[in-house]
Amino acid sequence: MRRDPPSPSPDGDGTPTVPPAPLAPLIHGRARLLVMSHLTRCGATAFTELRSRLGLTDGTLSVHLATLEQGGAVEIVKEFVGKKPRTVVRVTPRGRELFAGYVEDLKRIVPGLAPGDD
Repeated sequence: MRRDPPSPSPDGDGTPTVPPAPLAPLIHGRARLLVMSHLTRCGATAFTELRSRLGLTDGTLSVHLATLEQGGAVEIVKEFVGKKPRTVVRVTPRGRELFAGYVEDLKRIVPGLAPGDD
């Protein structure tokens, strides 16, 4: 993703201002950010475990997973363990890229998030 260089400071003090980065709307919602954070940190997770760890209802989690899946950020796999169905969610390579970009955008617009910022 191409980023424009910082523009000169409007107050003329020489400090460049960084234009606000557009936070990826696919990830920016609270529930989707929780899902992506968990999957990026922990890897593939069963739907039921994801639901309980994130404190979301079945319906809420299902809706947000469908949105993430449509955006190519997660893959949802339905399988059987013995005779029991199990749904597993994993982040895709595109999802990792989107999440990393989201984190970088946050570092650019929130002072103190990037290492060395004080």
